[in-house]
Amino acid sequence: MARALIIAGVLLLGGCSYTYGILATMVDGRLTFVVDPDQRRPSACLTSIIVMAQDGQRRAQAEPGDDVQLIDRGVVWSNSVGYDCETRFPVTYGAPLAGAPKSPEQPGREVGAKPLTPGVIYEVAAVAGATGYGGGRFRLTTDGRVENLPARGPSNDR
Repeated sequence: MARALIIAGVLLLGGCSYTYGILATMVDGRLTFVVDPDQRRPSACLTSIIVMAQDGQRRAQAEPGDDVQLIDRGVVWSNSVGYDCETRFPVTYGAPLAGAPKSPEQPGREVGAKPLTPGVIYEVAAVAGATGYGGGRFRLTTDGRVENLPARGPSNDR
């Protein structure tokens, strides 16, 4: 899902879009997402962020207000706002994006933040404004650390 969002966005917007890497880290004991310092930092605020289990099999328990279809695909957090947004990196896992909601005609596909399981590989994807697409992969360790993983490819799909 996250990969499809990034790929579709890049193909649709062609030369006017850009991509950036997202890293996961711990800040004051909370999982936080930052832009890879070696890459271009988005100039726009975030309009959406999604975190999902890479294998798509780790299904969290849906709660009231959660999009069950996303939960069934392994999504553990999904949040979005309209283009009148305010949140910029860094972003704390589970903290709602600030900004005006999407129009009432476009209901959000939201999933409240779920507990993450150590050892499971997660993918994070974010959209900044209308043209910036970011992504990354990470896993939590049993001792509370975060390991960032290379982008998916033939040699590291696990």
